Amino acid sequence: MKPVTRPNYMRMPRWAHPWYESFHKKVQPWLQRHKRTLSWGTTLLAVAAMTHVLASHGGWASLSQVHVVHPGWLACTVAMVPLNFALEVAKWRRLKLVHLEDAPEHLHTWRCSWHEVLKGQAWSVLGPSRMVDGVGRVAHMGAPEYAKKAAKAFGVGALSQGLVTYAMGVPALWMLGKPRLCLALAAAVVVALVWTGSRPAWREALAWSTSRYLVFASQYLACLVAMGGLSVQDAWSEGFPRIAGVWCVTTSVPWPTELGLRELAATWAFDDHIPAVVAATFVVWLCNRAAPASLGLLIPRAHVG
Repeated sequence: MKPVTRPNYMRMPRWAHPWYESFHKKVQPWLQRHKRTLSWGTTLLAVAAMTHVLASHGGWASLSQVHVVHPGWLACTVAMVPLNFALEVAKWRRLKLVHLEDAPEHLHTWRCSWHEVLKGQAWSVLGPSRMVDGVGRVAHMGAPEYAKKAAKAFGVGALSQGLVTYAMGVPALWMLGKPRLCLALAAAVVVALVWTGSRPAWREALAWSTSRYLVFASQYLACLVAMGGLSVQDAWSEGFPRIAGVWCVTTSVPWPTELGLRELAATWAFDDHIPAVVAATFVVWLCNRAAPASLGLLIPRAHVG
């Protein structure tokens, strides 16, 4: 009997198979063919829209007037960068231990995990797809025989992070006075959590992802306060729900838009001090994306074995 050849990237529930097959056969090839156009087009549209928003706040020149109001909060933003990536490395290492249980010990060392995550960051910034992060990690693992299992491990981690991001959007929508959207998103999140919660590997990945979300959301809050985009007393009531909205928007776009989209989402999410908000969003991008990607480009290829 001829075996059925179906992608086995992730075990899906039976009810989701028709939609998954349709995506794999129709949507995914289209995205692959138009990925560069989509990435550049989204960025250019975001920059154009942001130009329109900034026009009522003094234009792009207004960004030159933004300065650090609270240096201590900016120091906190920078200080949390290692913690942010330490959590991502720990999550990646743990996922490899679960999904590559028969792999040699040297593939599970902290040194290799750090190296793979940083290389993945470099690939994701330069590559045409968000999933290039995982491709970069697997490529620099130096063990092609475990590539399929490693790709599955990355998929669990990436989807867990996305699910946590949307889950954080539920209380954010409620705090922003959007009960209908809150209930709709909550229903979708509950369905996803019921499916993933029955799997130990997913539960652990969700725990790591939640910890990491709290860290980079705190980074964003600290940076907003540092740049004068948010007052300290409003950090929780105003900052948390609006930050959740920004991350939900950027997570929903499957192709990379490194600059433009998150800044535009921030101008929509926040009402006041828009130039400071845009500047703070850019600083967070420098800390969490540009700096690790640059480090990933500079470090030499690891020699494992």
